[in-house]
Formats: sequence, structure tokens, C-alpha cells
Amino acid sequence: MNHNEILIQIEDLMLDICSDKYHWKEVHYLLEDYRQIANDIYDPDLEYSPMLQAYFDLMSIYGSSRLTCRTSSSRSLFHSQSNFINFCDDLLEEHQAFIKKHKRQRRRNFTTLKDNFEALLDRHCKLLLVRVDVSYPYEADIDIHRFNADLQILRKRISDRRHCFKGVLDYAWAIEQGRDKSYHCHFLFIYNGSKHMSDGYYAEQVGEMWLNITHGDGCYFSCNRKGYKDSYRKQGTLGIGMIHRNNETEVKNALNAINYLAKTDKDDQHLRAKIKGMRCFG
Repeated sequence: MNHNEILIQIEDLMLDICSDKYHWKEVHYLLEDYRQIANDIYDPDLEYSPMLQAYFDLMSIYGSSRLTCRTSSSRSLFHSQSNFINFCDDLLEEHQAFIKKHKRQRRRNFTTLKDNFEALLDRHCKLLLVRVDVSYPYEADIDIHRFNADLQILRKRISDRRHCFKGVLDYAWAIEQGRDKSYHCHFLFIYNGSKHMSDGYYAEQVGEMWLNITHGDGCYFSCNRKGYKDSYRKQGTLGIGMIHRNNETEVKNALNAINYLAKTDKDDQHLRAKIKGMRCFG
């Protein structure tokens, strides 16, 4: 079981417990099953989602005294059923607030993306949109420190506007953590369509840059590959590649593609652990 699976399984268990799927007196034994691996992966330099932080607190993984429901005379973590119910209600409320905040940040990010795209479209008759997702193979078991460090190098090269990034007018990114893909980052690049045409070429160059930064350990997916674009073109929803200002359908589809980076209804894509002060959108 890799790092990503551990975090998600613990979060899932805490959600199940708070959703009244287990008897309150059984909770201790369920949580104990993860104590050793939780102790191994806990990092005091990271911020955890509410469910995970509550687990670490509850099990005193790092000697926290945040919760006082443990007693030396009982195997149960809670004094009573009412104590357990209050704990679950408070934690569920905290988790829901965490998810709502995440969605608000996504919506704000989309608004910025949309405004920037429309402003560029006012100045250029056509824009070239390139979408690339970067990550590591799931089995690589990369932690957030390594992923963030590699992303910082990539973003620095983008900011320098050299090589394949030389003609980038604007760009955006969003970091996510999924059940099947672990940590990954979606990138959108916008080029002047009057000067740049080969969107597939630029996407592959971005991917190769990522492979170089990760010393071949990373992987990427180009949304601008011909087969991928053709499938959306047949559906009439292609929103990447060349976008002409006077083509309402292309512009509408491009906005939908941009919206994907800030989509609020994605399930389970929030970060379970992140470096303190780390940005997830940009």
C-alpha cells in the first residue's frame, strides 16, 4: 500500500465512522489497524485534511493533546456515546467547511482564468490552447515534497519564457490528488495563434521538459494529441488547439476546457496532505 492509498483509506475510514457506520465502542480497534503505517508517514511539516488530522490527533500519533476523550481505564477512545456523536458532528462540519473552501477557491480560479482568456481574445484574433497533465506513475509512490519541488522547477522555467514556453501569453495550473492518479497537476498554456500553430508539438515539448526535470521518473498526458482531439471534435466539444475569436462554438468550448481546471464537482480531488503555505492553483 503506497503513501497515497494510506492517506485516502484513513480519510475514508474516518468518514465512515463519522457517518455512523460503526458502533462507537468499536472505533478504537478500527483505527488501531492503521497506527503503525500512520506513524510511519506522519510529517509535522504538512497540513492534513480535517479527517486525517483528526485521526492523528485521536491516536496521539505525535503526542497531541487536542482531544481529551481517551481514558486509561478503557479501551474506548470516547467516554460515552454522546461524546462520540459530538466528536463526529464537529468533525463532519469541519470536513464540509474544508470541501466548500476548496470549491470556492476553484470557482475564483475559474473566474480569473476566464477573464484572462477573454482579455487575450480581445487582443488576438486567434489563440492556441495547450493542455498537459504531469504526474508520476502511481506505483512510484512519490510524496508531496518531491512533487512540489519538481513543479516549482517547471513553473520557474515557464516563468522564464524560454524554449517551448517562449511564446506563452498566459498559463494556469491546478494540483489535485486522486484515488487512481495520486498527486498530479493540470496545465493550460495559451499562445498567440497568429504566431504558433503546432499545439501537439508544444504539448509534447512540455511533457519532455517534465521528464527531464524528474530524471525520467515522471509521466505526462498531452490532451492535444490527434486521437484525443478527434474524439472531442466528433462530439462538437473540442476546446483546445486553435481557437478563433469569431467562432462562437470554439470560444464556448474553450471556456469549458478552461473550466475543467477549476471544476467544482470533481469528487475526491482535494489534497489530503500539502506543504504548509503551498498553493494548489495558479
